[in-house]
Amino acid sequence: MNGEQLELFFNLSLDILCIAAPDGYLKRVNPAFTKVLGWREEELLARPFIEFVHPDDREATAGVLQALIDGTNTVLFENRYVCKDGSHRWLSWTSSAAATLDGLFYAVARDVTEQKALTEAREELLKRLQASLEQIKSLEGLLPVCAWCHRIRDEAGEWDKVERYIAKHTDAEFTHSICPDCQARNFPE
Repeated sequence: MNGEQLELFFNLSLDILCIAAPDGYLKRVNPAFTKVLGWREEELLARPFIEFVHPDDREATAGVLQALIDGTNTVLFENRYVCKDGSHRWLSWTSSAAATLDGLFYAVARDVTEQKALTEAREELLKRLQASLEQIKSLEGLLPVCAWCHRIRDEAGEWDKVERYIAKHTDAEFTHSICPDCQARNFPE
């Protein structure tokens, strides 16, 4: 692969590509980096990259930077970067340690903001579903009901009103009314 091909690969990548120095400054970024975050290349190269990291993620990011300096490759480190408009994007990083000949870090990141949002929404939905399932009580098996008075026999063998039995075993509440057939039969006028 010649230099022109490498340049084309760097510039056309949909993933974020960058080269950084151990002093914490970016030396080169590809167009995807500027597109995702909204900062111009000159702005990204002028300040230590830690300044673009979300404040809550700076300590962990500094730890990863130190590990890279110490020679440990980083695979799937996630942090948030602050965009020029003030929003933030989640980036998932893979980076080589500074043990290369030139002492620089070569890193690739993918914007995983949408995946994180979907995961969070899924987890919230699962929590709500679990809470709902905990609230649901069910009746199972055969329920002995008197054919004449419609009372039901409970676990202790006692006969009770259906309404009381169901209220005791579920969260259902009863209201009473009269169906059209009973109304016609019992109140014919």
